[in-house]
Amino acid sequence: MKKTELFMSGAMGLVLAVSAPAYAQDSNTSPAASADEEGQADIGGDIVVTALRRNGTIQTTPLSIAALSADTLQKTGATQLNDFFRQVPNMNVTAGQGGQNRITIRGINAAGEAVVGVYYDETPVTGPSGTTQDSGGYAADVNLFDVERIEVLRGPQGTLYGASSMAGTMRIIFNKPDATKYDYAGEMQATTTKGGSAGYFAKGMVNAPLIEDKLAVRVVGFYEKRPGWIDNTHYGKKNVNDQETWGVRGLLAFTPDEDTTITASALYQHAMADDMQGWFAQVGRYKTDSEVRLPFETDTQLYNLTGQRSLGFATLTGTASYYKYAYNRSADFTPTARANSTSATNCRAYYGAACDATQMANWTSYAQSLLPVLAYQPAYVRSQDYEVRLASGDEMPDWLQWTVGAFYEKRNDHIVSQNVQADPETGQYYDPLVMLQSRFVQTKSRQVAGFADVSVKPVSNLTLTAGLRYYDYKKTTGGQMTVGSPLFNSTPGAFTSATTQASGWLKKFNVSYQATPRTLVYATASQGFRPGGANNVPGLPDSLVPYKADGLWNYEAGIKTGWFGNRLTFNAAVYQIDWDSMQTSARTLDSRYSFITNAGKARIRGGEVEIIAVPMTGLNLSGGVGYADAKLTEDQANDAVLITGTTGRDGDRIPNTPKWTVTAAADYTWALNDQLNALVRADFAYTGQMRSTFRTTDPSYNSYGDFSTVNLRAGVENERWGLYLFCQNVGDTLGKTSVMTQGGLTGLIYGIAPRTIGVNFRIQG
Repeated sequence: MKKTELFMSGAMGLVLAVSAPAYAQDSNTSPAASADEEGQADIGGDIVVTALRRNGTIQTTPLSIAALSADTLQKTGATQLNDFFRQVPNMNVTAGQGGQNRITIRGINAAGEAVVGVYYDETPVTGPSGTTQDSGGYAADVNLFDVERIEVLRGPQGTLYGASSMAGTMRIIFNKPDATKYDYAGEMQATTTKGGSAGYFAKGMVNAPLIEDKLAVRVVGFYEKRPGWIDNTHYGKKNVNDQETWGVRGLLAFTPDEDTTITASALYQHAMADDMQGWFAQVGRYKTDSEVRLPFETDTQLYNLTGQRSLGFATLTGTASYYKYAYNRSADFTPTARANSTSATNCRAYYGAACDATQMANWTSYAQSLLPVLAYQPAYVRSQDYEVRLASGDEMPDWLQWTVGAFYEKRNDHIVSQNVQADPETGQYYDPLVMLQSRFVQTKSRQVAGFADVSVKPVSNLTLTAGLRYYDYKKTTGGQMTVGSPLFNSTPGAFTSATTQASGWLKKFNVSYQATPRTLVYATASQGFRPGGANNVPGLPDSLVPYKADGLWNYEAGIKTGWFGNRLTFNAAVYQIDWDSMQTSARTLDSRYSFITNAGKARIRGGEVEIIAVPMTGLNLSGGVGYADAKLTEDQANDAVLITGTTGRDGDRIPNTPKWTVTAAADYTWALNDQLNALVRADFAYTGQMRSTFRTTDPSYNSYGDFSTVNLRAGVENERWGLYLFCQNVGDTLGKTSVMTQGGLTGLIYGIAPRTIGVNFRIQG
């Protein structure tokens, strides 16, 4: 996209109303309802959020929040993370091999522990650490059917949400059981993707009171087949990247009295793909010549018990969770193995001596007989999380609001990384596995914390807030090479392990002023961090085995306003983030292994502008602009440079972060008759240019991003059912969300789906 086009698109978004596409009125409300009735002050909508661990609204919470309602998710057809994140300014998701999804906010992007905390209701979730201690690269992605809302909190949330929330927090809130009525909902959809396969899903929900006003159950089930559109030219298979997901979710809510609620929930989701491929431009648009098939499979289990008790002066909440996320992922190691087949180093490893011409020829012949090769990596993370907190209640004076609590987490990670042979004819790995190399890495983590957040009003309309969190963590990482191979110049070794631990304080300060009933101004300084850890990499020098925590300070000022009876809301924030001791991914000199190290500092400056407008009954206009200028402020220079050739320099942009994100949406609902409404909707999103490495001179450098999409939707609906036709990516944009060059793979592309047309039907009780 040219800069002039971007300016016009951004200007259009501002004219329409810049951001929070989720804040619009629910279209289920009859358009015949008068917008001029008493209550017009809320016509623009103001979603209730619990970002501060107590009830509030977007417009009265002094931090930068985007919230997507269930109605917005349904209108945009969002069923998973990659379907909605581009509607949130300054939020990005980078895809990678084997189902990787890395969530970033405000340009804070790095390998290691997650930079964005992800919560499903009360449960924090993360991916396995893998062999590279990169748990942030595998964001758990649960189906979004029967979700009440999604909250995206931008900026560090460390005092209330702890480690791995240093860029922000995303909370997915499920609908809860209702003991007052029977209810049901269902949704079906069918799609066709240009140059690809068909897609479809079926989902359902049943809510039933078991004891009226006391006990209720809510059960959700779903199956989804997402289309594929990438063809493998090597073994002649089309649409190899199709996926399927199915799962169930059950919630049981018990309300023994009006002051007490106990909710138990269980979730299971299975996702699989026979071939999770990207594609290569040199082979053709949406085509790959990979010699292996890359299966990917995940199992997500989440169990939670939450109890709440109103004590009058406060609400006591206790929560206990067990979370397990397991995957079997794979990656193509054939290019690396083929390069090693002509390597004198690998030849000497094979013969155990000098490699003459005859030996080299024999080595090459033998090594190439082992091709193709893929990495097959089963892994899991198991986590127990407990939290208890007390939040001020209705009986507390208005001038004093507070939250205090304690948190405990115990987490175990395990991965087996195996290089195995595949069938040259089909690309499938052999069953049983034909092993060439194998190693395992395990990580055990323990974290405890105590936190407090207190707000006081020394004078009317002025609120001063301070937050504090004490944390103490310990991580032990160990592993072993159990099967070696001359093809990868590896030999079996002894089990090794290392332990890191640290403790400290996180702080937050906020001042807000309610200048008018619909004007809030605020300023905040908040701190975030990620725990350190230890690498387990064969041959890594002792000095690079441990890496320490990284942290940042966020300085932010914002304003939230409502105009014309809230027909127009305008929210804006500007910020500066100073990031120290960055955890970053480095590679050993032979490029065989990745590891985490601390190198460099960064500064990120930017802002968000968010508006929603309701100029007339039934018409909702929204949009958003986010800007993040994320650059190093210090050379990435430490011992790792001597091994990896890391070249990040002062002034280099942080990889995988767009400077600009723009979103705009418009929907109009009108009455066809007394029983039926019509709906039309358009969504626009722009993602700015990104780079894969710090330096443009890096041999692995790639440029991508810089694309926009338009989605259209039209249908008829009432309060009970709706029927819609839609088109996603109307212009059939070639949108690249990441491009990788590493491990012998040059220019591996992941991106959005081509033009997709579909029909959607929903029904509810």
